[in-house]
Amino acid sequence: MRFDDIWIAGTGGALGDLVPVERAIEDGSYDPEVAESTGVVSISQSTVAPPEMAVTAGRQAIKEAAECGAEVGPDTYYLHSHSHFQGLDMWPAACWIGRELIGTKLQGMPVAVSAASNGSLASLEIAAGALVARPELPNALITIADRFAPPTDRWYLSPGMVFGDGGAAAVVTRGGGKLRLLSLVSETDTSLEGLSRGDEPFGTFPQIQPDMRKRTREFLASGEVSLREVRTRSADGVRNVVTRALDEAGVAMSGVDWYATPFVGRALYRDSFVRPLAETPRNTLAGLGLTIGHLGPADQLYGLSYLLKEELLQPGSRVLLLGTGMGFTFSAAVLAADGV
Repeated sequence: MRFDDIWIAGTGGALGDLVPVERAIEDGSYDPEVAESTGVVSISQSTVAPPEMAVTAGRQAIKEAAECGAEVGPDTYYLHSHSHFQGLDMWPAACWIGRELIGTKLQGMPVAVSAASNGSLASLEIAAGALVARPELPNALITIADRFAPPTDRWYLSPGMVFGDGGAAAVVTRGGGKLRLLSLVSETDTSLEGLSRGDEPFGTFPQIQPDMRKRTREFLASGEVSLREVRTRSADGVRNVVTRALDEAGVAMSGVDWYATPFVGRALYRDSFVRPLAETPRNTLAGLGLTIGHLGPADQLYGLSYLLKEELLQPGSRVLLLGTGMGFTFSAAVLAADGV
């Protein structure tokens, strides 16, 4: 979908301590050959719960947005996304975060966005759509946060990447801001859903440490979809959403200045997010991802916050965001730095 007057007025990010990969290699947590393959040099490791990281990132975004004239208040549309444990079972984390960031009386309902690692773009799509459809909403606040602490094995939770702890936030509004949303499109290939399910039957209690690699092996062994087909369909999904987003934005790939994808390992990044495309922007955030790890659904919004904080965007710079998530979902968005 093309957007004419949807802006990101403020962003925020929160990380833990950056822990060198060598430390995990030395204590036996991570294999040196796997580390060489992924190219990850360090990961973000936090001691605070995800909702607390969401609040930290949210406060930054709210402050920045206020400087652009976008005030977050009780009538702000609020969304929180995560893919992992938030610190308490059967607890509405979004309501607590909303209280901390907005207040005790909200004129709406906090919405939890469950889109696995595609939470940044899913939340942005929902927020933008809500602002287009509901003129009474002044703006929207998005927070995202996850922590992959023990007993979760961040080093081997999913092939080709290492998970880091972090949060991100954005205030989405109309009438101006820092980044203008030009387009955002999504699609889903449910034939790849089994990659994260395998042969496991439905249970009655959550697993402490799901074996995602085992599930992938089981799915491929079933013969329902071959590894070659998985790669082909994944490449098609990436190519389709990127092509559509660029077309709807009226931007050529050669006109994109920055490319932000999920923060995965070096080989997976190349195979999943570079090879499917005939051309990719020269400037990417792949190197940043190798220093902090895959932040679950927070990668893309954290990437935007990083670009703004480090003053890497010039007026008019174009940014291409790519999101993917288990299920299997694909999203792409094009933004213009018209307000920096």
